[in-house]
Amino acid sequence: MPPLMDPVLLTFHAPVHDLDVVGRHVVRAHLGEHLVRWYRITGACELLYLATCQRVMWMFWGGQPEHLGLASDVTRIEGEAAWKHLMEVATGLVSANLGDREILDQLRHSLDQAREAGTAYSESQAVIEDLLREAQRLRVRVGLADGSASVATASLRHLEQALKPGAKIALVGVGPMTQYLAQRLPERGFQVSVANRTAHKAEALGLPVVPLADLQRDPMDFDALVTATASHRPLFTLAAWERIDRPHLRILDLALPPDSEPALERLPWVHRVDLQAFLAETEAAKLARRDAVEEAEPHIFGAVQRLRKRAEARAQKHHFRTATDRLREAWDLLESEALGPGSVLGHLEEGQREALEALLKRGRTLAFRALSQGQGGASALDAL
Repeated sequence: MPPLMDPVLLTFHAPVHDLDVVGRHVVRAHLGEHLVRWYRITGACELLYLATCQRVMWMFWGGQPEHLGLASDVTRIEGEAAWKHLMEVATGLVSANLGDREILDQLRHSLDQAREAGTAYSESQAVIEDLLREAQRLRVRVGLADGSASVATASLRHLEQALKPGAKIALVGVGPMTQYLAQRLPERGFQVSVANRTAHKAEALGLPVVPLADLQRDPMDFDALVTATASHRPLFTLAAWERIDRPHLRILDLALPPDSEPALERLPWVHRVDLQAFLAETEAAKLARRDAVEEAEPHIFGAVQRLRKRAEARAQKHHFRTATDRLREAWDLLESEALGPGSVLGHLEEGQREALEALLKRGRTLAFRALSQGQGGASALDAL
């Protein structure tokens, strides 16, 4: 039986690693080029990359992941533990916000990006599809199907509690969290505008658009600014705002790395809340996580067994298909050498030739039957 191709995971994730460590390994710009380079360096058969607000993770099938050259404190997970970790991630059990549903779309997106770059094929696609189905089933069983709280929903609650109805809010960026808030905030009576480096993407949200450059110079008359972009440098700096005197401004910085300099907190009119604050768990959340994880544990075990069984079936099917091709090629070559023009058996009489053809045909049938029944097919192929 062929060996099961378990995924190997390399990951930096909070709370095991500091968020700044995670942030240093977030890659968004030119990700396709990075995927191809990692793919070649490691010699992987397939490779996916996932980046969220609290983790980065490389998923390898085959190859030598250690050739990626990551720091020694990277967490490596393989074997059955890798399947278990993937289930916990997809179900939201290890998300900062228990049951986070955004991870499902993020996993799909990571697969799409890898397929576009040419580093993901049939196995990784089958694994992700299987994983999402099992995760959805587990969410229903342990009461997480409604998604519970994500960073975006926690931000929404924060704004509802901190601001008066009708307050003016600027959203910076056009990612999933911004899109969620762009839909929910107007429903709650807030005046919402959007800013983005690429204006036409901001316009697609159907809200008033503010030039990002203007907002970087002056937050104008906004009561709150929510920023969640993929910028590698702060968009909002103390140097740009230090001479401004204005009413109170609440900044929710949901980006990793941060979009706003922590030094902005020196300004008396700025109240800044960063991603770390939203990821900080209350005691109640810890208890909820513990209870959910305990309840989910036996279901996760069952899901892992099903995932591995299906992966094993795929590996066996692939091996059989490959072995069948090898056997067919070998038998074609044997028949060609025995019966083809110029063969050493070319002097046979017609009756002898017909007997040989029948013998070869019978031999081919028995060989393929033995292979399909698993009767030593692999060793027979090796002998060929």
